[in-house]
Amino acid sequence: MGLLLNVDYGDYLAKARGREVLKKAAPKHIELEEAVDAYYIHYRRPIFGGRSNSDVWRRFVLLYVNSPYYEKIASMCRLRHRPSLDAAVRLIHAFERYLDNIGFRKWTWWGRGRHEVWTLEGLRQLRRSFGDPEEAAYLYQIFKKLGEVLGRGRSGDPASLAISMASDPRRLRLAEKLAKSLRLAQVLAPHLGGERGAWDVSWDIVSTGSVEKLPKATPASRSLYLGALPLFLYKLATASLVIRSGVLHGVRGLYLLVDKSGSMFSLVGGYEKIVLATAYAIAAVRHFRKHVLRFFDVDIYSEVTGVGDLVDVLSRVAASGGTDLTRAIEAAVEDAERKRLRGYVLHIVTDGEDDYFDSSVLQKARRVFASVLMVLIGERKPPQGASYIRLLPPRGL
Repeated sequence: MGLLLNVDYGDYLAKARGREVLKKAAPKHIELEEAVDAYYIHYRRPIFGGRSNSDVWRRFVLLYVNSPYYEKIASMCRLRHRPSLDAAVRLIHAFERYLDNIGFRKWTWWGRGRHEVWTLEGLRQLRRSFGDPEEAAYLYQIFKKLGEVLGRGRSGDPASLAISMASDPRRLRLAEKLAKSLRLAQVLAPHLGGERGAWDVSWDIVSTGSVEKLPKATPASRSLYLGALPLFLYKLATASLVIRSGVLHGVRGLYLLVDKSGSMFSLVGGYEKIVLATAYAIAAVRHFRKHVLRFFDVDIYSEVTGVGDLVDVLSRVAASGGTDLTRAIEAAVEDAERKRLRGYVLHIVTDGEDDYFDSSVLQKARRVFASVLMVLIGERKPPQGASYIRLLPPRGL
């Protein structure tokens, strides 16, 4: 008999889930009954009253259930198999380390203050397994929102991702980038939709100048026409006139290539370029029902179909990684031809830092895609013959 009154420990499904926990955790001191406990205290709201073969396990579980860790973690896991399984495995790992430590420090079993020592050691191991509970809850909200944006074919449960990342400082930094990207995407989204009245938001989109685009110029740009005509003409001629442009309006689908090379993790206007690039991708994906999103550096990564893919791709970053923009576009062309993507536009989000770019690949892309646009982040000049907009950091955020 286990600790929980609302679990049938002889049930086939309960045993199967317990065995799955044991297989993933590979514990030294835990039996099937305790593994079932570890799973179902997360999967269901527990009703205690049973008896465990291990008094130490009972004490540890009660310590966990009455801690801030359980309050945050369990709320993400209720009636969800994958996060309940992951949380159970982490709980067992914490318990195993706890046993090893109190076994090594035998004095903690005896004498005054032993309860306090047990409690502190237990909480230390829980934190090691689960990280900060507040951060886990924060991450869950980020990944849940990302999942809603990315939509179809969602891979990676947001709760499982939050639990796994909360204890990893390196991946926590990535999550903060994603949170910034989400906030910026909300600001950028109206620009992509071409909605009137949304253009007062301070994103600067710089496009190749032309007389036809003058009505979309920002008030500041138009004022140059009246007060500084030579400067206005210079900006128009050098493709640096700031305009308001609904760049995604009226096409069937979007194919997004996003650069995540090492240079994309440098700053522009106080923001990391990868944050701006991801914000653009999130805003564009939210706008389009049909889309393909792929990241590239020296490699071209598989299509991102869910938040798990996005986290996985962005966490595989080498700061010294280069860029192979030519090969990324060639891969997009081959992919579009294979999938027969008709009426799609290709947007390449990059800082343009590739000294070996072959501009002839743009002609190949234009034969397959309805249009090809570079979304440049930073001040680097676009490749010759490329249509582009320049995405600058927002002001006042």
